[in-house]
Amino acid sequence: MALSSALELANASKPSAGPWRQVGVFYLLAMALSLAVWIPAGAQLAGVLPGRVPALLVLASQYSPTLAALILIWREGGLAGLGRFLSRSLNPMFDPRWYAVALLTPSLMGLGLIALHAFRGGYVPPFLSVQDVHDHIVRYWTSIQDASGGASRDVGVALARWSGASLLQTLAVYFAVCLANGGISEEAGWRGYALARLLEGRRVLTAALIVGFFWGLWHTGPAFWAAVFGRGTSGFAIPVEYTLGTIPLTVMISWVFVNAKRSLLPGMLFHACYNGTFFFLTQIWTPGHPAVSILEWLAASYVAALLVVAIGAKTMFARTAQVDVMDDAA
Repeated sequence: MALSSALELANASKPSAGPWRQVGVFYLLAMALSLAVWIPAGAQLAGVLPGRVPALLVLASQYSPTLAALILIWREGGLAGLGRFLSRSLNPMFDPRWYAVALLTPSLMGLGLIALHAFRGGYVPPFLSVQDVHDHIVRYWTSIQDASGGASRDVGVALARWSGASLLQTLAVYFAVCLANGGISEEAGWRGYALARLLEGRRVLTAALIVGFFWGLWHTGPAFWAAVFGRGTSGFAIPVEYTLGTIPLTVMISWVFVNAKRSLLPGMLFHACYNGTFFFLTQIWTPGHPAVSILEWLAASYVAALLVVAIGAKTMFARTAQVDVMDDAA
């Protein structure tokens, strides 16, 4: 039912449709593709349905924003339109300083929080040796249960095996996972499709906040639907918590996206570094005693987003006619 509805939604998107309708169709299609997996997975978690949705299928459902965007772009412009979208979105020819912004901003947020801990006399975790970093990341992989909530740990065990014995290989696998699950799986949809259309006639900041709100609400997942099916009420906070995080994050990524000539590459890197830094500080560095709390990370995200609005005011308050020539790094 959900997949047939998704096809009908794809057929509803036309090149002549207004941006609100295009973005609405995109959002509903992305939701339909995700919910086709998340709802039965949640029902199984709650004991309503027997069996278990494969972990890889649940992981694949995270790619619904990118898949929805590619389907709609193909429906609107055919293969030629899809080719133009991919050419622009994967264009590396923009001011290279935006790569630095994407790669360094999340790390600076984390360093700022640790420095604040030290300044206030709070808990500062010990620095890790090369071997410790490797061991902590591998331990994190092996502690992961699959995304559908079952007892199998096949995905985490595979990641631990792929990490190998060297730190370089371990970090490469860790970054690849962060890039694949977030940067590649979502950016083509939220920035490449939704934000690009909402920029028509709107200020960049306004369009970014709209996307950030709906981006957060999309994050339900099997745990949320398990709560719906009666497993408890804690899952209902999931989309709210995500929305609190996606609003400042979308402001930062949108700033980079517009100034990088609408290339998705720095946004993907920003998304990956943001997720990687968050998980390292809250779960990996000091298991059981987070180096940084989730509330502290959220606070740092809002501070960084406000700095972006202040520093990048020329971009963030510009309308469509201006945003293609903005470059706040200049």
